[in-house]
Amino acid sequence: MRPGGGKWWIVAKRDVWVRIGDDLVRGDTIVGISVSDPPYGYETFKIMLKVTGHRDLVWLDSGVYEDEEGAGREQVNALADGFVDTLARGAAMPSGALIRLGSDEDDSAWVLSSLG
Repeated sequence: MRPGGGKWWIVAKRDVWVRIGDDLVRGDTIVGISVSDPPYGYETFKIMLKVTGHRDLVWLDSGVYEDEEGAGREQVNALADGFVDTLARGAAMPSGALIRLGSDEDDSAWVLSSLG
């Protein structure tokens, strides 16, 4: 009970979880996102996330390779932008959400699943 006799109202927090490799991190702990520059042509771009509580950057392998024409960079930048959009959509879901980078079989790059 609240002082004065009223009831406490508890509002459920909408959790958004992000799958990063073998780990799950809360979406509200992600404070920054950037894209790596692959040092060699045979490496893929990495999407790097700054996560509160993690000393080092946490990264996702985008699966996108560098090319000489800049199309790979454009594709991975669009993927990073899509992550931000997906994170916002997940936060708007009443039950919370799980976000993961989709595989080749998925229709979209980011897969958003409802929790609960």
